[in-house]
Amino acid sequence: MYIVTFILSIGLLFSNLGHGANSPSFKLSWPTPNPAFARGLGYSTFLQKTGPDKKFTSGAYGCVRNNGYKFHEGLDLYPVKRDRGGKPEDSIYAAMDGVVSYVNPTPSYSAYGKYIVLEHPKLNPPLYSLYAHLDAITPNLKRGSTVVIAQAIGKMGNSSSGYRIPLERSHLHFEIGLRLTDKFQNWYDKKSFSSKNRHENFSGFNLVGLDPLAFYSKYKNKSLSNPIDFIKSLPTTVIVQVKTKNTPDFIKRYPTLTTPKTTSMNNGWIVTFGPYGIPIQIKPVEAMIAAKEKQIKILKFNSDTQKKPCRRLTVQKGSQFFPTEQLQTYLELIFGL
Repeated sequence: MYIVTFILSIGLLFSNLGHGANSPSFKLSWPTPNPAFARGLGYSTFLQKTGPDKKFTSGAYGCVRNNGYKFHEGLDLYPVKRDRGGKPEDSIYAAMDGVVSYVNPTPSYSAYGKYIVLEHPKLNPPLYSLYAHLDAITPNLKRGSTVVIAQAIGKMGNSSSGYRIPLERSHLHFEIGLRLTDKFQNWYDKKSFSSKNRHENFSGFNLVGLDPLAFYSKYKNKSLSNPIDFIKSLPTTVIVQVKTKNTPDFIKRYPTLTTPKTTSMNNGWIVTFGPYGIPIQIKPVEAMIAAKEKQIKILKFNSDTQKKPCRRLTVQKGSQFFPTEQLQTYLELIFGL
């Protein structure tokens, strides 16, 4: 009955929206049994805030932590059912049809705790979805397993490493986004990290999320047919010129967001980043970049984004603008710099 109620209350709104001009060509479902968002209710009905004296928006996406100075990559969704000891009983469901790309069953290995990453190869462009702080992962679910929309993939919990999530603040951390590279280990090996990379290409460093609430809202309102419609609607944060002959694997995985090189003589790329650093377009430069040019050059940026206290992508030094450490990391990962 519990899962049936979930399908009826969530699935009818998110999976069967009709056939209007902008009706989605894919099915999308909420990842928990809570029907509040589907019913148009506010943040307090589904977001887990970071503390009793914090705002519910602290569980949303964006610069919502530490007075706006700390970024949150996804949504924190609280349980609707607990046992007598206060432990969540909510199942966690696949947001879309997809394939299991990664499973971390060991909480101490990640700040995500127990988590699972699905990839959705039939979407345009293919997206990942991530489900973290799980108490349990559905048995027999492993890399390569095919999942369908609203299939149970785990149980909500409070698992984590490095910090303790109180039982009363158990929640699902949920992300949707793009993966930067298939060669994450190469980048990781160049850094001075004290621990080994336990998560292959599915470390949080390599995953860049978009705003799930905005994505679901546009879906619900029939304002997109494919995820690419949502990504192309995002405002530009910064446009960067990168001098390199490397061809990123990002182009192969996300062909509708990119333009391949047409000549081997090309020596650079123009990258457009959206809010908080999600890549929304990569194309080759039209002319050879001069040898005296810097490897990374800021071509244009949206000054409004400089007003946000977290996840800035450019920094001003004198009259010039340079990439922040965050943007530098994204460029290193995408282009293998």
